[in-house]
Amino acid sequence: MKITYLEHSGYMAEVEGRILVFDYYKGTLPKLPEKAKIYVFASHVHSDHFNKQIFDWQGRYTDIHYILSDDIKADAPEGRCTLIGPCREITLDGMEIRTLKSTDEGVAFLVRVGEQVIYHAGDLNWWHWEEESAEYNEMMRCRFLHEMEKIEGEAIDVAFLPLDPRQEEQYAWGFDYFMRHTRTGCAFPMHFWGQYEICDRLRNDALSEPYRERVMRVMKQQQVFEV
Repeated sequence: MKITYLEHSGYMAEVEGRILVFDYYKGTLPKLPEKAKIYVFASHVHSDHFNKQIFDWQGRYTDIHYILSDDIKADAPEGRCTLIGPCREITLDGMEIRTLKSTDEGVAFLVRVGEQVIYHAGDLNWWHWEEESAEYNEMMRCRFLHEMEKIEGEAIDVAFLPLDPRQEEQYAWGFDYFMRHTRTGCAFPMHFWGQYEICDRLRNDALSEPYRERVMRVMKQQQVFEV
């Protein structure tokens, strides 16, 4: 599988003759064959995960389909779009697509393409903020753990997971829990707001000892990984 980091939470995966683009909102999309089979996922409507510009790609590529969280409904053009809410399972062109409910807005995606399984968290994360109340943070913890129970022990080839430096000392709680409770081959940090050093921070953090070799070092836009 070939993975390209785009920007923020945006990634592109080339797998089984298909191209999957997740949560593009800015950055350069690599040049793709005009007849490529392209699937564009958007986890929710927030402006750092969704950009209407993705719909302009229809004029460039003949075989493109959009899989969008249903909170994007107002912006979705007719045709070539599949809207999906939380806790759903669908099959599209042989791909098995399952959603979890985000702890923020929209969904997380679990996609099986042939023998490969890809997870994109969107904004499903263990959000803990020091400025929030204890009640709010406990609610976020419970919601996150409830969703993670649904994929406990799941075999996942590639996962794209939030690693947000704004959470300060709690920056890796969600990432760490996910890695300890799934069987994930490669984990790609995202949602780190251009602070690339967060990748090394996690890899050097004692808590990552059981899985740090599976955390990919994302250092720049357009970085390509073969996994």
